[in-house]
Amino acid sequence: MTPQQVADHLGITRLQAAYADVVDRRAWDELVDLAERSRGDDDWSLRSALVRYAQPEPARVAALLSLVRRWDAAVHEALPALRAAGERYLAAASGPATGPDDESDLDPTVVGLLRVGRDLDAVGDAAAAWAVAREGDPGPDIDLAIERVGAALDDLGVAEEQPVPRGMRGRG
Repeated sequence: MTPQQVADHLGITRLQAAYADVVDRRAWDELVDLAERSRGDDDWSLRSALVRYAQPEPARVAALLSLVRRWDAAVHEALPALRAAGERYLAAASGPATGPDDESDLDPTVVGLLRVGRDLDAVGDAAAAWAVAREGDPGPDIDLAIERVGAALDDLGVAEEQPVPRGMRGRG
């Protein structure tokens, strides 16, 4: 079965299906599906909360979603390394960033990507809480995440999205 066939059968995303053989399934599900997974009892995902927040703040939301897409693409490229040593990468990323670790055979870019995922996950929690209560403003959290995540992805060498050429956009 292809990853897409597995995903369709199980009702999960293709990226989740690709990670199906990683040992700590719950941690990986939360990590790889950080934009779409439900947060709390109110069933708000990062993406759905940002759709609501885009009404008053479209530029902030567009900037953050661009970073989420960059991160998603980079994590997908790191799939072979994560499959080979997923638990070790997750353990290395869960600790503080201290420079060269004892885990010298782990790719520091992959560890960095997993740490960036924690920052994106935290802003997802803040946006979902705002979407439920509609109190306060997640803007400062979003701005901080845009700054930190953008800088971290740049430091890791993650390519920026290329805009779709004007003539290539679908109509209808």
